[in-house]
Amino acid sequence: MDEKCDNNVWKQSNKNSSSSSTCSKPSWLLLSVADLDNRMKMVSSNANKEEAKGDSFAEQAATYYEKRPQLLALLHDLHNGYLTLTDRYCQTLAKHKHRHSSSASSIPSIQLNSDEEIFCGSEVDNEYGESSLSFQAPILTPCKSHQVVMDADLIIADLVNKNVEYEVTVNELDGEENKWKEFSRKIELQKSLLEVLESERLVLLNENARLGYRVGTLVEENKGLSAESLFMKRKAGELARCVLKMRDDYRVCMLSRKIENLQAQIYSLEKRNKEYYEQLVKQEEEKKTKITMKKIMKHNAGEATLEDFFQVEEEEEEEEEADGDPKPRWQRSGGNVRGSGRRVSKIWDRMKNIDMLLCGPHYNASSC
Repeated sequence: MDEKCDNNVWKQSNKNSSSSSTCSKPSWLLLSVADLDNRMKMVSSNANKEEAKGDSFAEQAATYYEKRPQLLALLHDLHNGYLTLTDRYCQTLAKHKHRHSSSASSIPSIQLNSDEEIFCGSEVDNEYGESSLSFQAPILTPCKSHQVVMDADLIIADLVNKNVEYEVTVNELDGEENKWKEFSRKIELQKSLLEVLESERLVLLNENARLGYRVGTLVEENKGLSAESLFMKRKAGELARCVLKMRDDYRVCMLSRKIENLQAQIYSLEKRNKEYYEQLVKQEEEKKTKITMKKIMKHNAGEATLEDFFQVEEEEEEEEEADGDPKPRWQRSGGNVRGSGRRVSKIWDRMKNIDMLLCGPHYNASSC
């Protein structure tokens, strides 16, 4: 719509410039029209360059926001120019009315004809997008040319006012339409954003459901693992008890084996002791028998001497010491002087007997 409006304005300016060659116009109007024509050409050339560029939404938006201030400034200038033109035309028409007040009676009939022609001309301008400045009044008779020119000026002023109002309304409509387009674009963007957010929400809901299911499974697994951990703790306690019991049993077994070994050693020692004791008893008996045999033989032979007596005493002491009593004979008999005296007296008695035996008569067995 903006491009169409700009093209229409440019066409109107071109037609205004062409009509200025046919009709006599003041210099300030020609300058303003030429300035507007140049500015419209610049805007149209920029529009053609923009059309040659890409048609993406981002590029269109960028060009729209960049060129919008220029277009608004141009439209404000056009609006102000049309207002100044209408003011000056109204002032000139008021002056002409004041001068030609005498010809007011002939104005209604001419005004009706001119209104019909103006209506037809305005319809043609609306169909082809032409400006009111390109309108030309029909050719009249020379006598009424001055009045027709005055009426034509009034009609042109009215047309200019109408065109200005029309352009203002068109610009307002274009602005509203642009706003509506912008709002529609924003609404579409909001819709697309809502669709994206809705899709993200659905994805998050699915993810939340999946995570909830996973949390449930993990809770169940945790319960199972806690039960297994309790069972393992119980089993560990039982195994610890079994290990302690096995250690105690092992200790008892080792101690029992040691006791058995000690008992076997004790039995072997007792057996050896018994054997040694029997051997000692046999040896003592043999010694006693030997001693008795020696005594008997010596007694029979009559050859007992004092040395043999003391030797017999020493053998008896050795036998007593072998029996387990290492004390001397005088201590075993009492351990005092009296006992020793008795022992000496006994020895003395024996010596006497030996002397008597030695001093007594000797029998010769050969003589018998």
